[in-house]
Amino acid sequence: MKKYWRTIVISLVIVATISTYYIQGAMSSKNDVTFKFKTTSGNKEEIENLVLQASYKHGDIYHPLYISKDGSTNPRSRFIIEDLIADPVPLEFEKYIQDYRKFMRGKVFDPSNYFEDEARLIYTDFSVKNRQVLTLQIDILDKQTNDSTSFEVTTSGQANNSWMQVNDVYVKNGEIKILGTSYLYNDEEELHVYTVNENKKELEDDSIIAKSEPDMSSIRIYNDSSKIKNENYYLYKVDKYKNKSEDAESVIISSQAYLHNNLNNEVEEIDIANKLKSEMNSMILHGGEVFIPVHSANGLELNRYNIKKKQWGEPLHFNFPTKANNEEELFLQLTGGKLYSVNRVSDGYSLFIGDLHTGKSLYEGKIIDENRENLNKDFSLTIDQIYSIY
Repeated sequence: MKKYWRTIVISLVIVATISTYYIQGAMSSKNDVTFKFKTTSGNKEEIENLVLQASYKHGDIYHPLYISKDGSTNPRSRFIIEDLIADPVPLEFEKYIQDYRKFMRGKVFDPSNYFEDEARLIYTDFSVKNRQVLTLQIDILDKQTNDSTSFEVTTSGQANNSWMQVNDVYVKNGEIKILGTSYLYNDEEELHVYTVNENKKELEDDSIIAKSEPDMSSIRIYNDSSKIKNENYYLYKVDKYKNKSEDAESVIISSQAYLHNNLNNEVEEIDIANKLKSEMNSMILHGGEVFIPVHSANGLELNRYNIKKKQWGEPLHFNFPTKANNEEELFLQLTGGKLYSVNRVSDGYSLFIGDLHTGKSLYEGKIIDENRENLNKDFSLTIDQIYSIY
């Protein structure tokens, strides 16, 4: 009997956990909070394929949600094991897992690590060999045949790195470029662009395009981390401090935005007016422009910089309800030539869609709860990402 005690204990824990899951599920189903869109004005076709990946919070409890015109669903509810032991799979990766399950096995579900076009899906990540040699792992899937190839290249950064992070993948003309942040043991950071020759399967170049020093400067990247397609530019900012330490308030003495051109590997500075310097943390790279949003009493002013022309254009003005409190930040996303905004207002949350070409409103509505009697008065919604599902 003694030799089976571990198996018995493990079995009891599993049974108790699953029983608790079903009991909690039965109790929560009576008090479900479900959200949907309610149109105020504009074209309803704008929300026809729209899905908001969100989290509903009341107290200290978070519930993941997908919200659409048809209502809201819990992404965890489809798989018991996923609900018990793991975070839900991000929406954009569900199709990859369904279509390319073998290729996706063991990979990180972060869009920054991937590149995709019509023919291929490419995954990149850093790994450490023998605790010293830093390598780049590259996996390439042919989506037509479902065949994959893998190789790895050794980088110049070896024992100096405590951690490496992939920020973006760019693929063109037989070259794979990886924007990576290197966190060194001496608390310095380096922003690298690694260029890998796909045919030769070797590292062609390792360029450090920015570097921070402990307590003196910092680096921040502004590329859209949800994009898996090519972006011709990397947008980043370097802040320099007068006094950056845990014991004293940091004082920024300069902030400079940079663009790295993936087509010619050149880096250029962006000239930003003094009135926009304080808003630089909100910079957004979209298409061939850099946007800086500025909130006003009536909505949003969207300042825009044309990268090719190297000049600022007339700002766009979008009028939508202002937020009801200062505790919840406005959610803003630029996708497909459109602006998407979710904002806390006095009676819930507003949903606004605007055209980045004309500056006109395309859709205005609200995110409402269908069972308002179940809604906790202290609830909040956090929007993580907006998708157009076709």
